[in-house]
Amino acid sequence: MKEKSKLLIDEFLEAIPAQYHAIFSELAEYADALGYTPKRNKTKQLSFDFVKSKVKKTVMKMEVHDNSIESRPPGLRFKFYASDDYSNIFKDGIKRVIEEFEGKYTGCYGCGQCNGSEGYTYVYPDGKRIFRCGTELIAVYNWNEGHLDEMKRLLKVQDDFWMNRINAVV
Repeated sequence: MKEKSKLLIDEFLEAIPAQYHAIFSELAEYADALGYTPKRNKTKQLSFDFVKSKVKKTVMKMEVHDNSIESRPPGLRFKFYASDDYSNIFKDGIKRVIEEFEGKYTGCYGCGQCNGSEGYTYVYPDGKRIFRCGTELIAVYNWNEGHLDEMKRLLKVQDDFWMNRINAVV
């Protein structure tokens, strides 16, 4: 990891409870190994996007939440639409963002970055299917260290998807 990236991650780790250091450190190192660099966001709350210049995409965000809720862990957001195999914490994240905005921000945004297929589909128990554009990161909650391998797998699948698209053009 480059020195600047290491300093940014160390700053983040200092701002979160020690119990989360191992998982955030491992995710940051894994994203770095895939070529994603942490970029500090200009926000009130400390947060970093992991961006790969070659694909011009953000694959993950780490964020410190308001300390007034001490039981709330630091935030994790991912892009993982390239995979259709993920656990309930990821499915629940998709459902939460759809319902949080009462279905207003669903479907294809028409930005021209894809053909309307790069996103998430949430299927309700009654069979109703809702598509959520993949340009946005999906927040995941109720995660623990047992989800680390899955998180890394999803980062890799998403990166492979973007890299394959670039390599197909070249």
